[in-house]
Amino acid sequence: MKKGFTMAEVLITLGIIGIIAAITLPTVINNAKERETVAKVKKFYSVMSQALLMSIGKHGYVDEWGFCEEYNAECATQFVSNFRSELKVIRDCANNSNCIAQNGYKYLNGNSFSSNYGNGDLYYKMILNDGSYLWIRHNNSNTCKNNDASTANVCGLIWYDLNGAKLPNQLGKDIFVFYILKDRITPHNNDDCYEEKQGWGCARYILEHDNMKYPQTQEN
Repeated sequence: MKKGFTMAEVLITLGIIGIIAAITLPTVINNAKERETVAKVKKFYSVMSQALLMSIGKHGYVDEWGFCEEYNAECATQFVSNFRSELKVIRDCANNSNCIAQNGYKYLNGNSFSSNYGNGDLYYKMILNDGSYLWIRHNNSNTCKNNDASTANVCGLIWYDLNGAKLPNQLGKDIFVFYILKDRITPHNNDDCYEEKQGWGCARYILEHDNMKYPQTQEN
């Protein structure tokens, strides 16, 4: 007689495999998404740093660019103009609306933003060739003397939405913030990359830890 598995044994084995897959597959998918996000944030940081250095080589340090300091469309355009040409942009929206998402941005803790980046004309908006969104504003000082969080002499800020209009549109998940200083770009320095907080500093967390395993709470 030939030995083999009974139908019941096969079904039981397949059921066990299905249960194991159901348990492990979400973790595998989440890990893959995390690695993809980490890689995109690191690449963006490198690309923007190189673009700024190219601009500095042509136009001098950022605090020498001579842009105006008011919060309006004209000053935002002046601020971006020196390094706009160093980026691979498929849609240059300047200060216009209907480019990036109009509403619905959230902090890491799930609370909604009060800022409307899509309609605000002090933000210069672009869509990069990989479909990501980028918006930039200067920091209300043409000599880069203003401070932001614990970082001194900030010239401007960059918001990077790595997957465009797709959800979750949330700081620390698919939106990350960087500073433009007079001679370099750095991640936002706010120490709030905790699941219960806003998440401005999550780009820094990723660059330092090479992962997105954010702590739940801030230890005192």
